[in-house]
Amino acid sequence: MPTSEAIRLPSLTPGTEHRLLKHRFGSGGRSAYIQAGLHADEHPGLLVIQHLLSRLVALEAEGRLDGTIVIVPFANPVGLGQQVFGQMPGRYNLANGENFNRNFPDITGSLEQAIDQCALEKNDVAVFKTLFAAAMDMPPPLEAVQANKYWLLQEALNHDILIDLHCDTSSILHIYANHDQRQRALDLAAATGVEAVFLEDEAGGFPLDEAYAKAWKTLHRRGLVDTAHLGFSATLELRGQADVEDDIAAADAQGILDFLQHEGLISGEPATPLRHERIQVYPLEGVSHLKAPGTGIVAWKKRIGEAVTRGELIAEIVALDLAPGAARQAVTSDVDGILVARHHIKLARSGQKIGMLAGTTPLPGRQTGKLMGI
Repeated sequence: MPTSEAIRLPSLTPGTEHRLLKHRFGSGGRSAYIQAGLHADEHPGLLVIQHLLSRLVALEAEGRLDGTIVIVPFANPVGLGQQVFGQMPGRYNLANGENFNRNFPDITGSLEQAIDQCALEKNDVAVFKTLFAAAMDMPPPLEAVQANKYWLLQEALNHDILIDLHCDTSSILHIYANHDQRQRALDLAAATGVEAVFLEDEAGGFPLDEAYAKAWKTLHRRGLVDTAHLGFSATLELRGQADVEDDIAAADAQGILDFLQHEGLISGEPATPLRHERIQVYPLEGVSHLKAPGTGIVAWKKRIGEAVTRGELIAEIVALDLAPGAARQAVTSDVDGILVARHHIKLARSGQKIGMLAGTTPLPGRQTGKLMGI
């Protein structure tokens, strides 16, 4: 039977309480941690998690769990409580404007010191997790959102696999992962039907998956762990904010379970082999963020997932305050690749990001460590 736990966060206001829920399935062996809703206005993953929970209850009852799987069904209760006239601005903390998935704790300094002070055997994953736990052994922050980040990273570092479920405003399925884990990122993509995988060394902003990966990369850089034993983290982007449908969520949940089965956490014969032929890998340095050249309505000429070529018309900005018949402003592609995402709000301000393109060639000006938007 699964076990459940509630983690209390510091109170934001008198008389209120926020809690994180954690459900644990299976025991022993390798382990995976999956969460959704860190950006509280991204809801596809919340429904996918519910399908995962139902399937995991059945799999555990069938005795098919060969490892441990921990699920946090909503990773940001503070963000879920933010309402402005009925709308949920769940990407940013209204208290200070900070992105909820940025500035997670960095344990690498403490980890480097611990490595220097003890003799470690290569690929001793159990000991490495003990080192991570020791590096996180500090008083939790007193502020609710920072305490939330502290707890999420502490939990994630207990596991061999971290899958963080997100979505864009309107986009195709895609994955963000690390160059060190290219093959496993491709396996996750194949299992979940993803055709676009973005790889980077350091994205920047220190989101959860990067905070997790950086701890493991510290060991990898010191020659203490090989790629086969390296902890794997990925952000799985589940299309757009409006793509919250039962049938889609059920299929996405099954894809995640197929990946975990491929990783040896679930027993039985896989329903289908993982096929990588349709997957395209893009360097995160090859991502271009489209910006509106003026203020007005965005008239898109390309759908998400469509191929684009350099110089091709992607959209037009229709100004609302010019003379009748005034020319539209063109938005063109600066890559040969695909249109990954479009902003779902069609009224744009001058300079606003309205879409995301991906090409296979790094773009001038894109710098490692500064690759993520706010």
